[in-house]
Amino acid sequence: MRMQRCLTLLAALIAVQAHANPESPVDSGKKRDLIIWGIAFGPDSKGAEAVVREFQRRNPDINVRVMSMGAGNMNPQKLMTSIVGNVAPDVINQDRFTISDWASRGTFVSLSPLIERDRKSDPLCPVPEQYYSAPWDEAVYDGQVYGIPTGADNRVLYYNKAMFRAKATELRAAGLDPERAPRTWSETLKYSKILTETNSDGTLKKAGFLPNFGNSWLYMYAFQNNAEFLDKERRNCTLANEYSQEALQFMVDGYDLIGGFEKAKAFESGFLTKENDAFLIGKVAMKIDGDWIISNLARYGPQVDFGVAPAPVPDDRFYKRGRFTEEKDTFITWMGGYSLAIPRGARNIEDGWKYIKFATSLEGRRIEMAEQQKWEKLRGRLFVSKQQGSREA
Repeated sequence: MRMQRCLTLLAALIAVQAHANPESPVDSGKKRDLIIWGIAFGPDSKGAEAVVREFQRRNPDINVRVMSMGAGNMNPQKLMTSIVGNVAPDVINQDRFTISDWASRGTFVSLSPLIERDRKSDPLCPVPEQYYSAPWDEAVYDGQVYGIPTGADNRVLYYNKAMFRAKATELRAAGLDPERAPRTWSETLKYSKILTETNSDGTLKKAGFLPNFGNSWLYMYAFQNNAEFLDKERRNCTLANEYSQEALQFMVDGYDLIGGFEKAKAFESGFLTKENDAFLIGKVAMKIDGDWIISNLARYGPQVDFGVAPAPVPDDRFYKRGRFTEEKDTFITWMGGYSLAIPRGARNIEDGWKYIKFATSLEGRRIEMAEQQKWEKLRGRLFVSKQQGSREA
């Protein structure tokens, strides 16, 4: 692929430039620039702005320059070009799942030496014990830490209790409990069939469950079925295996029982997000989505009577049958989020590391949440704190 070729070329160029790039602050006798990419200031990021402002106040010798650059989703060519051109930012807000890919090409700075240096002397220094293992490990490559987690967006099943109650008689007749969410794949299909309604012309009026609606994908269902996407050497793709195929079949079955994928996509196209989210307005009874949806529910759908439950799993996993007999974890979901990292070629690594320590510390996270709460209150909105990668935040 084009990006693969570009990154390979980038790695070669970095190998040549590695010793030429400065890795410490410039002349300490004058104000030093600290360039941060990937943070966009606006109404929904007043908290992040407050963290930058407080860091600047505490460090008057540093001039913080924040650039959006796509707010964590920038075109990778921008970052590649900045690294090769020796004008990389000092800190980048990077989607965590991409970090190991960049690190494998030598394009990000390992933070492990800085952590080991500061962990005993600086109370703000992040250490793995302070974080949930999933977000911390996601930013580790080849035993080295390349990013410090900020948020951690988990996925769960949201279900509309009012829609369940409206179909209570039919659900009970099918042996289903209208007072709880489905726990298995087969239960999900049974609930969905009863909760789905069609118009006189055959189009969907309401949908029980749409496998890809919200933030759920084949890989989540495959993970639930213990499918492996790579071989033991982590060099060859093994996606086309029977467990992934079983997960895909569950998704196909989910669409078939409501009239097929095309009918479902036509139905979805009539809705947007936020205040016109199909779940919020009672058009979809169940969906798997991230924790940020709770904030949307508080803001746009405070009247919605909803419940939250683990995402349904394969029947054999739930009942500990067959190859799942010794399985420790009944429910499986997935987590994403961002981390603060330092690209190779950053001119001001020490100040960048200083900012990362402050922004990801318990103090930094509290400043962010308190300021965002204050802003939401001024606008007459409920505030829902974001899920954090840190156990302490």
